[in-house]
Amino acid sequence: MLLALIYLKMTDSGAARKMTRAKLVVLGRDNCGKTALCVRFITKRFIGEYDHKKEVTYGCRKVVDKEAIDLEILDTVNKCVGPAANSLESSIKWGDGFLIMYSVTDRSSFESVSRLKRLIDHGKQTLGIPTVIVANKCDIENGRVVRTEEGQALAADLRCSFFELSVAESAVAVETAVWQLIREVRVEFNKHLLAMDKRSRMLQMRHALKNKLTRSKTMQW
Repeated sequence: MLLALIYLKMTDSGAARKMTRAKLVVLGRDNCGKTALCVRFITKRFIGEYDHKKEVTYGCRKVVDKEAIDLEILDTVNKCVGPAANSLESSIKWGDGFLIMYSVTDRSSFESVSRLKRLIDHGKQTLGIPTVIVANKCDIENGRVVRTEEGQALAADLRCSFFELSVAESAVAVETAVWQLIREVRVEFNKHLLAMDKRSRMLQMRHALKNKLTRSKTMQW
Protein backbone atom coordinates (compact mmCIF):
# COMPACT_ATOMS: atom_id res chain seq x y z
CA MET A 1 0.00 0.00 0.00
CA LEU A 2 1.09 3.56 -0.66
CA LEU A 3 3.38 4.83 2.11
CA ALA A 4 2.96 1.63 4.11
CA LEU A 5 6.69 1.45 4.75
CA ILE A 6 7.15 5.09 5.79
CA TYR A 7 8.22 5.39 9.40
CA LEU A 8 5.78 6.87 11.90
CA LYS A 9 6.80 9.25 14.62
CA MET A 10 4.64 9.66 17.70
CA THR A 11 4.60 12.93 19.58
CA ASP A 12 4.91 12.98 23.38
CA SER A 13 1.12 13.02 23.69
CA GLY A 14 0.78 10.11 21.25
CA ALA A 15 -2.07 11.99 19.54
CA ALA A 16 -0.32 13.01 16.34
CA ARG A 17 1.65 10.97 13.85
CA LYS A 18 4.06 12.61 11.48
CA MET A 19 5.73 11.53 8.28
CA THR A 20 9.45 11.48 9.00
CA ARG A 21 10.71 9.64 5.92
CA ALA A 22 9.85 9.58 2.22
CA LYS A 23 11.19 7.95 -0.92
CA LEU A 24 11.22 10.04 -4.10
CA VAL A 25 11.92 8.83 -7.63
CA VAL A 26 13.26 11.10 -10.40
CA LEU A 27 12.28 9.91 -13.89
CA GLY A 28 12.93 11.12 -17.41
CA ARG A 29 15.03 10.65 -20.51
CA ASP A 30 18.79 11.01 -20.60
CA ASN A 31 20.29 14.51 -20.57
CA CYS A 32 17.22 16.25 -19.18
CA GLY A 33 19.03 17.12 -15.92
CA LYS A 34 17.92 14.47 -13.43
CA THR A 35 21.29 14.04 -11.70
CA ALA A 36 22.01 17.76 -11.78
CA LEU A 37 18.67 18.40 -10.07
CA CYS A 38 19.35 15.81 -7.35
CA VAL A 39 22.79 17.24 -6.60
CA ARG A 40 21.50 20.82 -6.74
CA PHE A 41 18.73 20.00 -4.26
CA ILE A 42 21.01 18.21 -1.81
CA THR A 43 24.15 20.39 -2.00
CA LYS A 44 22.94 23.61 -3.72
CA ARG A 45 25.87 23.15 -6.14
CA PHE A 46 25.43 22.84 -9.90
CA ILE A 47 27.48 20.37 -11.90
CA GLY A 48 26.62 20.27 -15.56
CA GLU A 49 28.26 17.05 -16.79
CA TYR A 50 27.65 13.53 -15.49
CA ASP A 51 28.51 10.07 -16.72
CA HIS A 52 25.24 8.56 -15.59
CA LYS A 53 25.11 4.85 -16.37
CA LYS A 54 23.44 3.37 -13.30
CA GLU A 55 20.87 4.26 -10.70
CA VAL A 56 21.98 6.18 -7.64
CA THR A 57 20.06 6.66 -4.40
CA TYR A 58 20.86 9.82 -2.45
CA GLY A 59 20.05 10.32 1.20
CA CYS A 60 19.59 13.61 2.98
CA ARG A 61 17.62 15.31 5.73
CA LYS A 62 15.66 18.47 4.97
CA VAL A 63 13.30 20.71 6.90
CA VAL A 64 10.05 21.32 5.03
CA ASP A 65 7.36 23.50 6.62
CA LYS A 66 9.30 23.39 9.89
CA GLU A 67 9.27 19.60 9.98
CA ALA A 68 12.43 17.53 9.50
CA ILE A 69 12.19 14.68 7.02
CA ASP A 70 14.69 12.02 5.93
CA LEU A 71 14.68 11.63 2.17
CA GLU A 72 15.84 8.89 -0.15
CA ILE A 73 15.98 10.15 -3.73
CA LEU A 74 16.35 7.60 -6.52
CA ASP A 75 18.06 9.06 -9.58
CA THR A 76 17.11 6.69 -12.40
CA VAL A 77 18.72 5.98 -15.75
CA ASN A 78 16.67 6.20 -18.93
CA LYS A 79 14.07 3.44 -18.70
CA CYS A 80 11.57 4.77 -21.17
CA VAL A 81 12.28 2.28 -23.96
CA GLY A 82 13.75 -1.16 -24.57
CA PRO A 83 14.31 -4.07 -22.17
CA ALA A 84 15.39 -1.71 -19.39
CA ALA A 85 11.79 -0.50 -19.17
CA ASN A 86 10.92 -3.73 -17.35
CA SER A 87 12.97 -2.69 -14.33
CA LEU A 88 10.97 0.51 -13.97
CA GLU A 89 8.24 -1.38 -12.13
CA SER A 90 10.43 -1.98 -9.08
CA SER A 91 11.40 1.70 -8.90
CA ILE A 92 7.75 2.72 -9.05
CA LYS A 93 6.74 0.25 -6.34
CA TRP A 94 9.61 1.56 -4.18
CA GLY A 95 8.71 5.22 -4.45
CA ASP A 96 6.24 7.34 -2.49
CA GLY A 97 6.38 10.32 -4.86
CA PHE A 98 7.61 10.96 -8.37
CA LEU A 99 9.29 13.81 -10.17
CA ILE A 100 9.12 13.50 -13.97
CA MET A 101 11.61 15.69 -15.82
CA TYR A 102 11.93 16.80 -19.39
CA SER A 103 14.10 19.34 -21.18
CA VAL A 104 12.49 22.21 -23.08
CA THR A 105 15.25 21.69 -25.66
CA ASP A 106 14.30 18.04 -26.31
CA ARG A 107 10.80 17.25 -27.54
CA SER A 108 11.26 13.49 -27.19
CA SER A 109 11.84 13.95 -23.45
CA PHE A 110 8.59 15.93 -23.28
CA GLU A 111 6.70 13.25 -25.20
CA SER A 112 7.89 10.58 -22.76
CA VAL A 113 6.19 12.30 -19.78
CA SER A 114 2.71 10.94 -20.47
CA ARG A 115 3.99 7.39 -20.79
CA LEU A 116 5.91 7.63 -17.54
CA LYS A 117 2.83 8.94 -15.75
CA ARG A 118 0.76 6.04 -17.10
CA LEU A 119 3.40 3.60 -15.85
CA ILE A 120 3.25 5.19 -12.39
CA ASP A 121 -0.54 4.94 -12.27
CA HIS A 122 -0.43 1.34 -13.47
CA GLY A 123 2.37 0.33 -11.11
CA LYS A 124 0.62 1.83 -8.09
CA GLN A 125 -2.78 0.62 -9.36
CA THR A 126 -4.41 3.88 -8.41
CA LEU A 127 -4.73 7.49 -9.54
CA GLY A 128 -3.62 10.57 -7.65
CA ILE A 129 -0.10 9.37 -6.88
CA PRO A 130 2.04 12.38 -5.84
CA THR A 131 3.75 13.44 -9.07
CA VAL A 132 5.41 16.70 -10.09
CA ILE A 133 6.41 17.53 -13.66
CA VAL A 134 9.56 19.62 -14.05
CA ALA A 135 10.56 21.30 -17.31
CA ASN A 136 14.30 21.99 -17.20
CA LYS A 137 16.72 24.20 -19.17
CA CYS A 138 14.39 27.16 -19.58
CA ASP A 139 17.52 29.35 -19.64
CA ILE A 140 18.37 28.01 -23.12
CA GLU A 141 15.72 29.99 -24.99
CA ASN A 142 17.48 29.80 -28.36
CA GLY A 143 17.28 25.98 -28.17
CA ARG A 144 13.71 25.74 -26.88
CA VAL A 145 11.41 23.37 -28.77
CA VAL A 146 8.72 22.89 -26.09
CA ARG A 147 6.65 25.93 -25.19
CA THR A 148 5.76 26.69 -21.56
CA GLU A 149 2.07 26.48 -22.44
CA GLU A 150 2.52 22.93 -23.71
CA GLY A 151 4.03 21.86 -20.41
CA GLN A 152 1.28 23.56 -18.43
CA ALA A 153 -1.44 21.95 -20.55
CA LEU A 154 0.11 18.49 -20.20
CA ALA A 155 0.44 18.85 -16.42
CA ALA A 156 -3.18 19.98 -16.16
CA ASP A 157 -4.30 17.01 -18.25
CA LEU A 158 -2.31 14.61 -16.07
CA ARG A 159 -3.39 16.43 -12.88
CA CYS A 160 0.18 17.08 -11.79
CA SER A 161 1.92 20.12 -10.35
CA PHE A 162 4.15 21.83 -12.90
CA PHE A 163 7.40 23.79 -12.65
CA GLU A 164 9.51 25.25 -15.43
CA LEU A 165 12.99 26.08 -14.22
CA SER A 166 16.71 26.01 -14.86
CA VAL A 167 18.66 23.69 -12.58
CA ALA A 168 21.79 25.55 -13.71
CA GLU A 169 20.50 28.96 -12.64
CA SER A 170 18.40 28.49 -9.51
CA ALA A 171 18.76 26.24 -6.49
CA VAL A 172 15.68 27.93 -5.00
CA ALA A 173 13.50 26.90 -7.94
CA VAL A 174 14.70 23.31 -7.58
CA GLU A 175 13.94 23.33 -3.85
CA THR A 176 10.46 24.73 -4.50
CA ALA A 177 9.64 21.91 -6.93
CA VAL A 178 10.91 19.14 -4.65
CA TRP A 179 9.23 20.66 -1.59
CA GLN A 180 5.93 20.63 -3.47
CA LEU A 181 6.37 16.92 -4.11
CA ILE A 182 7.16 16.29 -0.44
CA ARG A 183 4.02 18.19 0.59
CA GLU A 184 1.92 16.08 -1.77
CA VAL A 185 3.44 12.90 -0.38
CA ARG A 186 2.62 14.13 3.12
CA VAL A 187 -1.01 14.73 2.13
CA GLU A 188 -1.30 11.16 0.83
CA PHE A 189 0.39 9.89 3.99
CA ASN A 190 -2.22 11.64 6.13
CA LYS A 191 -5.04 10.27 3.96
CA HIS A 192 -3.61 6.80 4.43
CA LEU A 193 -3.57 7.25 8.20
CA LEU A 194 -7.16 8.48 8.23
CA ALA A 195 -8.26 5.49 6.18
CA MET A 196 -6.45 3.13 8.55
CA ASP A 197 -8.00 4.84 11.58
CA LYS A 198 -11.48 4.62 10.03
CA ARG A 199 -11.04 0.94 9.31
CA SER A 200 -9.77 0.35 12.85
CA ARG A 201 -12.82 2.11 14.34
CA MET A 202 -15.17 0.05 12.18
CA LEU A 203 -13.50 -3.19 13.30
CA GLN A 204 -13.73 -2.10 16.92
CA MET A 205 -17.45 -1.32 16.52
CA ARG A 206 -18.10 -4.69 14.90
CA HIS A 207 -16.19 -6.45 17.67
CA ALA A 208 -18.11 -4.57 20.36
CA LEU A 209 -21.45 -5.34 18.67
CA LYS A 210 -20.54 -9.01 18.37
CA ASN A 211 -19.62 -9.16 22.06
CA LYS A 212 -22.89 -7.42 22.97
CA LEU A 213 -24.93 -9.91 20.95
CA THR A 214 -23.03 -12.81 22.49
CA ARG A 215 -23.70 -11.55 26.01
CA SER A 216 -27.35 -10.99 25.17
CA LYS A 217 -27.77 -14.58 23.97
CA THR A 218 -25.97 -15.88 27.08
CA MET A 219 -28.30 -13.93 29.37
CA GLN A 220 -31.34 -15.35 27.56
CA TRP A 221 -30.17 -18.87 28.32
